[in-house]
Amino acid sequence: MGPTHVKISHPDLLHNFKLIKKKIGRHVKLMAVVKANAYGHGLIEVARTLEKNNVDYFGVAFPQEGVQLRQAGISNPILVMGAHLDSDLEMQVNHQLDITITRIDQLKQLNTYCNEKKKTARIHFKVNTGMNRIGLDEKDLFQAYKLALNYKFISIAGVYSHLSSSDEEDQSYTQSQIQRFKKIRDTLYKPQHTVLFHVANSAGTIQSSDYWFDMVRTGITLYGNPSNPEFKIDKDFKEVMSFHTKIMLIREAAKNEPISYSRRFYTKEKTKIAVLPVGYADGYNRALTNKGSVLINGKRFPVVGTVCMNHILVNIGERSKFDIGQDVVLFGRQGKEHISIAEIAAQLNTIPYEITCSVSALVERIHQY
Repeated sequence: MGPTHVKISHPDLLHNFKLIKKKIGRHVKLMAVVKANAYGHGLIEVARTLEKNNVDYFGVAFPQEGVQLRQAGISNPILVMGAHLDSDLEMQVNHQLDITITRIDQLKQLNTYCNEKKKTARIHFKVNTGMNRIGLDEKDLFQAYKLALNYKFISIAGVYSHLSSSDEEDQSYTQSQIQRFKKIRDTLYKPQHTVLFHVANSAGTIQSSDYWFDMVRTGITLYGNPSNPEFKIDKDFKEVMSFHTKIMLIREAAKNEPISYSRRFYTKEKTKIAVLPVGYADGYNRALTNKGSVLINGKRFPVVGTVCMNHILVNIGERSKFDIGQDVVLFGRQGKEHISIAEIAAQLNTIPYEITCSVSALVERIHQY
């Protein structure tokens, strides 16, 4: 819709992928988390690039995402994470998706279906170690695990949990989760079984090798961002997504003139206002009203007045000599300047995940290879 678009850099995606692979070494598997349209970056395009470069696993949130990947020709193991309706079990079996088990009765129902159809299902048990969102309690896990070992058409592929606080400076709570998970692993582990034990998310992967176990699950770091603006990742990681538009109109504004809805900004002097065809319908958050900035010709200029559904207004100064159609960067690099995704997240008191996921499906993704 119009000239607004995001660019997805696959060379930068692979750069980040290789950094993570180098960090964890060849004995730890890597799951690329591509749920939520690969955090806004493009589910199928990202998965194809990573599969060509030997990623071990994909992680999605819903069975339908896994089906899309299978229909696109992705053959790698795909874990459908989280809790799901029993009615989705058949879909997951038929498309050879790894199924997360969060209830004993769900396991029994899956076994009944697999017996009837003579089809094998690969499962991962999710156990609650302190996130207190999704997962079997330890007692139920041990019972379910024992049952599954005796089910002919059930193959146990993994046992996992999720870290709630791994991006915090104080790692004491995360350490308590890790210790619980280690005890579970030690109880269930058998040398003759090829079961993957995994718990580390992006922040956990960076924090400590003690969190890695058999596989790490990286999402936000794979796309070059920290999990929150305060969490530090290696400066060598590169943002994969950048957000772009063009100047559509330039108008002159007199001193003390109100700009945009509700007159939330008045010009302090005679100036020029650039009108950009992007707004909150495209994923440029309305809370950036009088807060945001953009890059034009490698320099920062402030967003002024209320962010509209399809437009933002930028104060470019009386002496500027920009043209209609001039390139504008909403986040990303231009010249020596950089508006990072983490910076925008900090302005909005949120996390980088929300920034990339909020870019509308109406906005064209231009994939650069």
